[in-house]
Amino acid sequence: MAVEVRIIPIKEFLRTDVTGNLDLDKSLIILGDLVEECKKNNVDRILIDTREATSNASMLDVWTLARKLTNSGLRAQIAVVNKPKDDFDRGAFLELCAMNRGYQLKAFRDFEAAFTWLNEDQPSPSSGSTRYGI
Repeated sequence: MAVEVRIIPIKEFLRTDVTGNLDLDKSLIILGDLVEECKKNNVDRILIDTREATSNASMLDVWTLARKLTNSGLRAQIAVVNKPKDDFDRGAFLELCAMNRGYQLKAFRDFEAAFTWLNEDQPSPSSGSTRYGI
C-alpha cells in the first residue's frame, strides 16, 4: 500500500462560488466585486468555483472579461474551477486569453488541484493540473 503525505501551507485567498446563469453583464459585476474585495483586503489569490453555473457567453464575451480583468489593476493568481455544460470550455478560453495578456489564471476541473496550485510558492505549468483545449 502506497501512502503520500504532504504538508500544504495555506496562503490566504478569496473564494467565491458562482451559481445560476452567467452572462457578460453578471460576470463583469462579479469581477468588479472580486477586484474590489481583493484590493481592500490585500489578497492576491482567488479561487472561483463555477461548476454549478451555466453560461451562454460567447468567445467575445469571455475575451472581454479577460481584458477587463487584466486591465483592472489587480495583480492576482486566479484559479477557476469549471465544469463545461456544452462544447465551449469558457474556463479554458478565459485562461488562454488571460495568459496571453500576461496574467496568472488557470482553469481546473478539480477543486483540489486548483487549491494546490493557489498555494504553491512558484506557479508553474507542471503543477499537476490537466490542460484543456478549446
